[in-house]
Amino acid sequence: MNYELLKLLGESVEATEEMKSHFKKKTDMHISLVRKYAQKIMDLNFPEVDNKEVQEESDIHDHGKWADPEYEPYLHISWHYREKDKGREYKVSKEIKDQMDNATFHHITTHKHHPEYWDKTVTLASINRDNRDTPSDKIVNAVSMPLSHIATMMADWLAMSEEKNTNIQYWIKDNVNIRWKFTKEQVLLVNKIADKVKVALLLQEG
Repeated sequence: MNYELLKLLGESVEATEEMKSHFKKKTDMHISLVRKYAQKIMDLNFPEVDNKEVQEESDIHDHGKWADPEYEPYLHISWHYREKDKGREYKVSKEIKDQMDNATFHHITTHKHHPEYWDKTVTLASINRDNRDTPSDKIVNAVSMPLSHIATMMADWLAMSEEKNTNIQYWIKDNVNIRWKFTKEQVLLVNKIADKVKVALLLQEG
């Protein structure tokens, strides 16, 4: 690979110390927010949710991002979002892009708060390689996802919603039974958690 040519083209070759610092800051913040929302969910005592399981999962949330095969590619993934938020394109070589996609696939298939973990037929085609935040052509079957892990998924979604200052209801509308297939019971819990956590936060602010 001609790294000098890649540099001239403005494409990233390897992670910098600035990228590592950014990744640590953003990931630490995300984990902190996930634990905040996991606690909110546990405080609401949903009868269909095992709070012990929610606690255990929030304690190890995203731990895989700190080790191989996820760490190095996630430095680039984190930087990609930083540049995207600033309205800039982050160019990488095909090799690094493949590593980013493979790390994403590894992450979502080895962490129980992701619906992909519960569908053993998923492949890389389940990820939209052009925009991993939007559905691919292949819906993921998450109907076997236990309700306690639906709760930990919601802690993750609520954390991301706060980080990005977006509306969780819009995310649910754009993804539930479009990107991921859920049962009526699962969808009911998703919406119950979103609504009740929102009310709890408003009461806290009031």
